[in-house]
Amino acid sequence: MPPEIRLLGIGSALPAEEVSNERLGALLGSSADAIADRTGIETRRWASSGESPSSLAARAAEQALSASATAIDRVGLIIFATATPDVCFPGAACFLQEKLGAPTVGALDVRAQTAGFICALDLATAFATLSAPNGAIDDRYERVLVAAGEVHSSGLDESPRGQDMTPRFGDGAGVAIVGRGDVGPRLVSVRWYTEGDLADRFWCEYPASRQAPMRVTAADLAAGKHFPRADLAGIAPIVRDRLQAIVREVIGVAGWEPNQIDRLIIDYIDPAVARGAAAGLGIDPARVDVPTARLGHVMAGGLAIALAEVLPRLGRGTRVLLAGAGSGLTYGAAALEV
Repeated sequence: MPPEIRLLGIGSALPAEEVSNERLGALLGSSADAIADRTGIETRRWASSGESPSSLAARAAEQALSASATAIDRVGLIIFATATPDVCFPGAACFLQEKLGAPTVGALDVRAQTAGFICALDLATAFATLSAPNGAIDDRYERVLVAAGEVHSSGLDESPRGQDMTPRFGDGAGVAIVGRGDVGPRLVSVRWYTEGDLADRFWCEYPASRQAPMRVTAADLAAGKHFPRADLAGIAPIVRDRLQAIVREVIGVAGWEPNQIDRLIIDYIDPAVARGAAAGLGIDPARVDVPTARLGHVMAGGLAIALAEVLPRLGRGTRVLLAGAGSGLTYGAAALEV
């Protein structure tokens, strides 16, 4: 049988700057109450100048490495889930590798947006259980560092045109050390999917390599096409349906019933849609955490940060379900037993 895969340690990091609805209202020509009513978000953290996804993840990684008693030279792979890498290329994982002083191992980014942490956990599991040619488990991937983080704030529209989207986003990062062991939450089941026919319903279109000779033109900039855009009302029922479906699938594989979920961490850019999906599953609202409602939408980082925050308070045997959906349309869920 393949070995059990666990989250051996986890950490999180948020920027110091807290951005209130009052401050955003002054920027965007709206009121704090209107922003809260429209987005369901009261505050968010935004990175300072020069603060990047990899620098936030480096802080979170130090916590995760310490919690798992893992020396950096034991890490055999770095996977970084982000939609907002430090630079166009190479990936944020390369910069994180350098900041941590990690050995010469593979370091790659994955782009699965709000389901990015779930996607990265699935990939880490696949590597950690990889068999060598002789049939034995490949020891290169005994420890995989999974990072998930974003810096959205440097790419948002701070004019009245950004009233709907800009207040929704936040920055931050979470990191987990994933591998074989006897301590830490056990990864019971993971599933994630993408429906690319919905990609342009929630996206940031420019700069675009498909456009030549310039990836972004003056006309694109004037139209605000380099800022995030979404048909949130139009895709809300689709997202609600997909979140419920993926939760049912994952707990079915785990052998759980919805009422056996002790903690549901469910994330989407619109907290009302996430809560609606949880309600449709019949899960007690007291057991539901929607990270976007209190952190802003950190996309790939939201689930990882929320899990890092809550794990120290959870007793042995607690059943935790992570679920997220976002741009792609990509959605996924992971079942963990503490």
